[in-house]
Amino acid sequence: MPANPPSDIQRVFRHVPHRYPLVLVDHIDACEAGTWVRAHKHVSFDEPFFETIGDTRPSMPPVLIIEALAQAGGVLCLHSGLSKPDGGSITFLAGIDHTRFERPAYAGETLSLECRIDRTLRGVVRMSGRATVDEELVVETRLTVVIRDVEGHARRSERAFQEA
Repeated sequence: MPANPPSDIQRVFRHVPHRYPLVLVDHIDACEAGTWVRAHKHVSFDEPFFETIGDTRPSMPPVLIIEALAQAGGVLCLHSGLSKPDGGSITFLAGIDHTRFERPAYAGETLSLECRIDRTLRGVVRMSGRATVDEELVVETRLTVVIRDVEGHARRSERAFQEA
C-alpha cells in the first residue's frame, strides 16, 4: 500500500549532493517504503541546460534524465529508512547498467520517473528506473546508488585533500 513520501522537498534533498539548478525532481507523487517511488519532472523551456542548445525543438539531455531517476531513487532510499534522517547520510549515483533510450524528452513535456529497489546490501542499492512521457518510454535503466554517512565522507575528502 502506498505511503506518503516526504513532502518537504528541501528535507529530501539534504540527502543528495545537489542544489539548484541540478535538483531534477519537481514532485514526489507516491512512494512505498522499500519498494518503489513515482515522481515527476516538468521539462520547461527555461531550464539552464537549454541555454546552449540552439535546436528548434530542445530536448532534455539523456544523462540528466538518468540523474533525475537517481534523485528519485535517493528519495526512495530516504523514505525506506536506508538513509539516515536529517542529513546524516548522502546518496550518490555509483553506476548505470542496461540503459535503453527510446525517445527524447522535449521542453514542455512532463517526465514520469519510477524507481524500484531490486536489492540492498551494506549501503549499496540496486534499482530499476524508468522514465516515461504520457506512458511512452523515454529511458529504462538499472541504477546503483551508494549511501554514505556525511561525517565519513567529509573525513575521507579532507584526508585526500591533505595528501594532495
